[in-house]
Amino acid sequence: MEASLWNIGIKVEDLDAEISFFEELGGKLLSRGSRIREDGDHPHALLEFGGTRLFLTPKPVFQDALDHLLMPGLTHAVFEVDDLDEAYQRLTALGTEVLLAPVEISTDFGSRRISFYRSPNGLVFEVMQILESKV
Repeated sequence: MEASLWNIGIKVEDLDAEISFFEELGGKLLSRGSRIREDGDHPHALLEFGGTRLFLTPKPVFQDALDHLLMPGLTHAVFEVDDLDEAYQRLTALGTEVLLAPVEISTDFGSRRISFYRSPNGLVFEVMQILESKV
């Protein structure tokens, strides 16, 4: 599976404070918005800092699939692939725990197909196929 790191996910309690903090350090706000899902509104911000994109949100989309409380801080790595279906097949064939099966989402920064997994030692990661990019 060929993949490249696209962003780092971070759970934050105060989105405004975190955006201000990273902007003061020289970060650039790329987009800010929210995803509406069946379980409610999910506000988020996408920043570029130190050559890496940071995705900040008070409630990561996979949070309810976990068997433990998700604390604020780094939550997951996001890997971009060309073909999410192929990646999903490969990961499930290896017995990787699926936290969120492939789903299409639209955000202020574009549309994507995403899925979330947990590695054998607990690393949560997202695999993403970009359908349309606005950043």
